[in-house]
Amino acid sequence: MEFDKNSTLKLAKLARLSLNAEQLNSLEKDLTSIVSFIDQLKEINTEKIDPTSNSLDQDLILREDVAENKLSNEDLLKNVPESELGFFVVPKVIE
Repeated sequence: MEFDKNSTLKLAKLARLSLNAEQLNSLEKDLTSIVSFIDQLKEINTEKIDPTSNSLDQDLILREDVAENKLSNEDLLKNVPESELGFFVVPKVIE
């Protein structure tokens, strides 16, 4: 798959990028190269390879999952810019 100018412009607009002509051409070449590499990876036969295989001979080290309260609420709230009634105050993101 090759990226043409229109596809690159559309992608830049979706990403809210402001690009000049030189940057647009460079991005177009880079995206085409990336997609070409992904296409090459798709051609590799991986049928006999375990999806979770690892080239390193390592065992997964597990630890017991234990919940601990190491910091008090007061200690945590000392580092926040704003708190109210013992809770973090964050900007409203949904109108």
